[in-house]
Amino acid sequence: MTDGHEPLLSPEETSALLDAMRSGAEVDSVEPLDLTSAERPLRDALGTADACARAIAEALDKLMLRATGSPSSTEELPAEITPYKVIRSAIPQGAAIVPFRAPDGSLGVMTLGPSLVSFILDRRMGAPLNKEQASEPRASLSPLDRRLLDPFAISVVELFGKHWCDDAKAFTPSPVISQPADLPMLPQFEPLLQVVFRVAPTGLTGDQLVIALSSGIVSRARSTSLVKAPTSAPTEFDRSRMTAALGSTEVEAVALLGDYVSTVREVLGLRIGDIVRLSTTPDEPLIVRVGDKPVFLGVPVVHHGNIAVQIQAVDSAAA
Repeated sequence: MTDGHEPLLSPEETSALLDAMRSGAEVDSVEPLDLTSAERPLRDALGTADACARAIAEALDKLMLRATGSPSSTEELPAEITPYKVIRSAIPQGAAIVPFRAPDGSLGVMTLGPSLVSFILDRRMGAPLNKEQASEPRASLSPLDRRLLDPFAISVVELFGKHWCDDAKAFTPSPVISQPADLPMLPQFEPLLQVVFRVAPTGLTGDQLVIALSSGIVSRARSTSLVKAPTSAPTEFDRSRMTAALGSTEVEAVALLGDYVSTVREVLGLRIGDIVRLSTTPDEPLIVRVGDKPVFLGVPVVHHGNIAVQIQAVDSAAA
């Protein structure tokens, strides 16, 4: 622990890195460690999300026809990775927001754009179709508006579950909300996989339907390629980023002057002025340890008024 922050590498990862450095092995010959960012599984799922979105778009047209009595045209946009903070701040006024969760608590968020919300509400309230003029978006959603939207929202979440993991009941939607501030709390920069659809009722411009997925929900995708994502080989971008990060990682180096074996009784009996005899002699090099591994050999010197160790050799016995 350094300055209240956890170290980048665990003791086991530090030892593995030092072993590789001492061996002089090529990078490709070292067993790869999964040190990539949280975005990696999401990036591996982009292709799966795009394929799934095409199937969902076709099903959304049928759902819109059943819910509103009006044919619609749904276009899926390329999936992308977006921080949770950006997704929340991009939700427009008058949109309907539907959080949903997997059994393990992983969060997903679906949003319906304000124009799409108004169109669905007008149809649910029995307003006649007017292809000459689009429904006027609402500035806010009343409790009645949210209750009227709940059945459609539940149907969309079930539709997503059916195509994402072959289980329409895989995710539990919460009641519709209208304020981003009411969304569950997540780290603001946590990356989410975002799938966007543009739903346009016939003769109207339409609006977006957005589904954003945390990594826990992404991992439930039926594609077997996602199961292998965490152990896939790092890309050159991953390698360069980890190389830069490792260069600034702090590790503790300890110069061992010597050691001795004693009983508890003898240690408790030590007093000021007593002399403890070490196992080493003054002419023996000191061992410098990094973590629990001996890495260098050196001699004690004085440098700018401080006791220091001058490195003489790599500890070949430990390599």
